Amino acid sequence: MKVLIVDDTHTLRSLIQIYLLGQGWEFAEARDGSEGLERARALRPDLVISDVKMPVMDGFELCAAIRSDPALRHIPVLLLTMLGDEASRQRGQLVGASAFLTKPVSPSELKDAVRRVVGARVAT
Repeated sequence: MKVLIVDDTHTLRSLIQIYLLGQGWEFAEARDGSEGLERARALRPDLVISDVKMPVMDGFELCAAIRSDPALRHIPVLLLTMLGDEASRQRGQLVGASAFLTKPVSPSELKDAVRRVVGARVAT
């Protein structure tokens, strides 16, 4: 099982990996949405976890690009953001996000969201 973590902050990419350690995931990383899309096309991950606010291509754009690619559209996309407003949540739904979490996210909250979008593959 492969998860692609897309965030412009190294610390958050590392923290997500720590939160999901011991779950059997292989991790890959990207620093922005454009790099994330390239990595998704090359790796075909089982899950993409992406920040929303990033340079070059944001998480909304990344999610929309994944949904418009026939080879990738089945991959669950979990968006993480500081934007907790209803308009941002609606935009996440509009671009096809599988889940939308507001930062800071706790380990249990992230695991629960991952479990919801990929099934019972995540231990509690």
